Amino acid sequence: MHKKFFIVIAILLAVAAGLTASVSAQAGRGFGHKQGWMLKRMTKELNLTEAQQTQIKGIMADSRTRTKPLMQQLRQNEQSANASVNGNFDEAQARAFAGKQAQIMSDLIVERQRTKSQIYSVLTPDQRQKALQLMQQHAQRRQERMQNKTDQTQQPQSK
Repeated sequence: MHKKFFIVIAILLAVAAGLTASVSAQAGRGFGHKQGWMLKRMTKELNLTEAQQTQIKGIMADSRTRTKPLMQQLRQNEQSANASVNGNFDEAQARAFAGKQAQIMSDLIVERQRTKSQIYSVLTPDQRQKALQLMQQHAQRRQERMQNKTDQTQQPQSK
């Protein structure tokens, strides 16, 4: 049971990570569209009720509110580090940058875990089982894609 719960949480984290990444990549543009797409997909795949959709939509909005400042901090920290590049490597400065980024990423992971847990708590036992299956399928496809990329890079180049 613990293993299944862990896997479900891992999948939900992946979903939240995708949402957060989309916020970063789109610089705030179109998040409502992405959020709507995710909710539609969850509704279709898990047969969510209207009440569940409303709850999950609220959870996702709260998550966005909590993660948006963290994403901005990541971008600002990176911009500061890039602005200080001058051709001379400063290990102390690089470690300070890495430490800041690691702390912000840690905070993001905590928020993603919180979001996944909240979403998971809205689901029925059957929906949780289905979500687990979907997450396992997703992880398997991702693993296969990674293996294909590895295989392609290891093949000798033909001339």
